[in-house]
Amino acid sequence: MSEFSESSEFQEASSILSASSVHQIVFRWEGNQGRQGSTGMKAVAHSCSPERAERLGRELGPLLWVSGPGAARPSVVRTLSHDGEVLLVRRWPTMDRAGRPSTASHVLTGAPATLNMRRCLGMAYGGWSSREFAERATGPKPVIDCARLDELAHERLPKMEARLEHVRGALMMATAEWLRDPAQRVSLLVGEEKPAGWPAQDEAALVYLGLFLLFDDWTGRDWTFATYDTVDTHPLRLTSVPRWEQETGGSGPLARVMGGRATDARFEHRAAYRLVDHLLTHRGAPPGVPQLTKELRGGATMDWERRRDLLQKILSTEHRQGGTRTEAPKERPPQEPPPTERRHEHGENHHQHPPQQQRQERQQEPYRAPTYEKPQPQPQPQSQLQPPSTYQHHQLHDDLRGDERGDQVEHRILMALLQDAPDDVLFRELLQADELPPRSLELLLSELGNPQRRETRPRKMRQDLCAQVLRNHLYLTPHGQTRESMSGTALADRAAHLFSWAVAPLAREEEYLHDLHEMLYAMVRAPHPVWTNWLSRTLVSPTNGEVPDLPPSVWQQILRDVLVRPAGSQPAALPPPPTTTPQSPAPLSGLDKLTSDVGCVVGACVTMIVVLIVIVVIAM
Repeated sequence: MSEFSESSEFQEASSILSASSVHQIVFRWEGNQGRQGSTGMKAVAHSCSPERAERLGRELGPLLWVSGPGAARPSVVRTLSHDGEVLLVRRWPTMDRAGRPSTASHVLTGAPATLNMRRCLGMAYGGWSSREFAERATGPKPVIDCARLDELAHERLPKMEARLEHVRGALMMATAEWLRDPAQRVSLLVGEEKPAGWPAQDEAALVYLGLFLLFDDWTGRDWTFATYDTVDTHPLRLTSVPRWEQETGGSGPLARVMGGRATDARFEHRAAYRLVDHLLTHRGAPPGVPQLTKELRGGATMDWERRRDLLQKILSTEHRQGGTRTEAPKERPPQEPPPTERRHEHGENHHQHPPQQQRQERQQEPYRAPTYEKPQPQPQPQSQLQPPSTYQHHQLHDDLRGDERGDQVEHRILMALLQDAPDDVLFRELLQADELPPRSLELLLSELGNPQRRETRPRKMRQDLCAQVLRNHLYLTPHGQTRESMSGTALADRAAHLFSWAVAPLAREEEYLHDLHEMLYAMVRAPHPVWTNWLSRTLVSPTNGEVPDLPPSVWQQILRDVLVRPAGSQPAALPPPPTTTPQSPAPLSGLDKLTSDVGCVVGACVTMIVVLIVIVVIAM
C-alpha cells in the first residue's frame, strides 16, 4: 500500500481532530535527549503538537520496543493513553544509526469511537504504512482521514471472519479462560510449530477478533492487545509470544494458553465450545453472543460459582429449545461458501451438545437396539434410536474420524464432545468402529466404560455392548489388529479392563459362549506376554477386584490353554477356531519350559496360580 504521507486523502496538519480523522506520530531511537526520559525514543514525525507527541512517547514507554530473541518480527499494539484516547502502534524491527538492532513505530491516535476495536483489528491484520516510511519520516505530518482506514478495515474484516474457524482451538481455549475469570490477561504461545486450530505467527489478530465478537464489552475491561511481543509482562489484555518467561511482572492475573492436547475437560471448556460454535454459525451478527451479553449481562462481576451455574442453565435451556434464541444471521460475505461447503481445516465441525448433567436422565429413557449392520454414511439411515433433536451425530462421527483424515480435533474438545453425548449416540459410533482411527476408538471405549454410565445403562444396551466387543475383537486391539506401538503389558491391561466392564458381567449368558471361546483362542495366540498378563489382570488380580463368573467350559479352555502353551512362545497364525478339541500334548509338557529362562519366571508363577484357581472352580 502507498505511504500515508503521500496520500491525497490527508488533511492539513492540525492539532484539533474531527470525528473522521486521527493523528499520526513516528518514533525512532535518537538517544537520550529532549524530554523523552530514558527511553531514547523520539517523536521524529507527528501531526499533533511536539509536546503531545513527547508525552505520548513517555506513556507508551516499553511498548515502543521489541527486543530480545525473536524480536525481528513486525507487530501491532492497541492501548489507551492517560486521557482516554486510543493508541494504535505498528512496530518494525530496524537498525539505529550505529547499526544496532532497534524498533521504528508508526502510531495512530484518536478517540475510542474512531479507532474502535473492530477497525483496529482490521488495521492490525496486515498493518498500514511501511517500515521505509517509519525509518525516514521527519517533521510535521498531516492528520489521517479515516476514510482510508475504513477502506483497509472493510477489505480485511470479512476475510478475517471467514478464517476464524482456522484458529478455533485457540479461540475456544482463550474463551474458557475468560469465562472462568474475566479479569485475566491472556497470553497465547505462538511459536514456530502450529498445532491444529492454532494461529500462525502472523494470525493472532484472528483470535482477537473472535474474542471481540464473542464478548464485546461483557468483561467490562478495555480491549488492549499486542499481536506479537517477546514478553507478556505489559499491561495488555491479549498478547502473543514465542516463549514464556518465568517472571510475569505485576500487571494482574495472567492466563497462559498453549495449543496441543490436554487431558482435563472442564465445564468452561464445554461452554466455550458451545459459544464459539454459535459464533461461527452466526457470522455477520453484531459483536457479543447473546448468551453472554444479553442473558448473562453483568455475569463478569459475579463469582465463578454463580456465573457457572447461570451459564449452565442458559446453555441447557438453549439446547432443550432446539437451538439458540437469536435472530436469523445476516447474509454471509460472498467470498465465504455456505456451511455445507466450508472446508473444515482441522476437523472441527460445528456441534450443539447436551449438557453433561442431563446425561443420567437421558440414559434412563427406553433403549431400543439398532441393527448390527454398518449404516451407510450418505444418506444417513433412519435408526430406531432417536438422539436428542439438536444433537448432530454425523458431525461427531466426522470429528472422531479426524485423525484418519489427518485433521486432528483438539484432544480436550473431543473428550468434551464424548462426555456430553448420550449413550445411544456413543453406541452408534461403536457400530462404525472400523471407520475410526485407534485414538478416537480408545476415547470412545473409555467414555462408554465410565462408571457413571455403566450404573445407569439399560440391560439391553449392556448386552449389545458386550456383543460388539466380542464380535469385533475390540478386547485385543481396534479392528482385531495388533498395534505395534503398544507393549504386551499395555495391551493386556487394556484388554483386561475392557473385559471387566463390558464382558465379564454377562459372561454366564449362553448367547456369548461361542464368542467367549473364540476370544480365548485369539488371546492365547496374542504376542507374548499378552496372554499371561491378561490372565493375571483378569483372574488373579482383577482390575475391579472381582473374579469373573465364567461358564465351566470356559474355565476348562483356560486350563487347557495354560497347560498346552509354553510361556513366552510366539503366537501362531490365527486359523478359524477348531470345532473339536485338538489333540493335546502330555498335560504338563509345557510347564517344564516355564523356568528355562529368567524372563519366564513371572509367567510360570501366574500360570500355576491360574491352574489352581481353575481346578478349585471346576471342583465346586
